[in-house]
Formats: sequence, C-alpha cells, structure tokens
Amino acid sequence: MRMSAAKLVGALAIGGVLLGSTACGPVDSITGGGKKNTACKNIETELKSVSSSGVSVSGAGGAESTAQTFSDAATKIRSEGQNAGGDVETAATAFAGDLDETASTLRKLSSGNLSGGTPNFSQMQQHGEDLGKACGYTGFHIG
Repeated sequence: MRMSAAKLVGALAIGGVLLGSTACGPVDSITGGGKKNTACKNIETELKSVSSSGVSVSGAGGAESTAQTFSDAATKIRSEGQNAGGDVETAATAFAGDLDETASTLRKLSSGNLSGGTPNFSQMQQHGEDLGKACGYTGFHIG
C-alpha cells in the first residue's frame, strides 16, 4: 500500500500536535519531578515547534527539509529523555526512534524512492501515549 507524502506528513503533524499539547503532568507539579518535569516541558516545546514549523513536502527540498526537522526533533527528544532518566527516557527514546524512521521514509520519498514503506503509525501513537504517561499526564490519549 502506498501512502502519499502529504498524507504521511499530515498524519504525523496531527500526532505531534496532540502529543505536544498534552502538557507535562499535573502529577509532576505536585511531586516536584525536577529533571523529569524540565525534560517533559522541553519535549513538549520541541513537539509544538515541529508542529508549528509549517511542515511541507512540496516544492524544492520540501520532503528533505521536513525529514531534517523530524531528525532534529528526535535528537532533542532523545537527549531530554536521557536527562530525565527512567520511564521518560525509555518512552522518549522509543518516540524519537519513530521520528527517525519517519525522517528516513521522507528522505526516500524525496529521492524518488516510492517503495520505502511507511512508518508504523500505531506504534508511534503507542509510544506517544507512553511518553505522555511517563511525563505524568493522566488521561492522555490520541484520537
């Protein structure tokens, strides 16, 4: 099954906006999560930045530029997860891997390789939910 690049990016943008709008945890603000709370807020900020960056796959270099945006976000999210440690690190690492996979797919599309597959969106959704829970957001869900 082939998915258009525009549909792929649209699905990612929606998922990123939903995850990015969750806020990092009422539980953390009560328990004083320190590094965890800071890391979650930084991850939230990064996701909001990605979703508001005007992601595009059209025009010269659009897919490549978007791929780089996702790669950069994955690096930052992974780093913030490492700063937090524990469940946040595990969830952030998994979600960052999904972003890297998406970036790889977009790079393949930008080079004309239409058989590069598609990222596993259900896995990405699950990892996003895990990240929301790890950051202390209760009642988090996508959809």
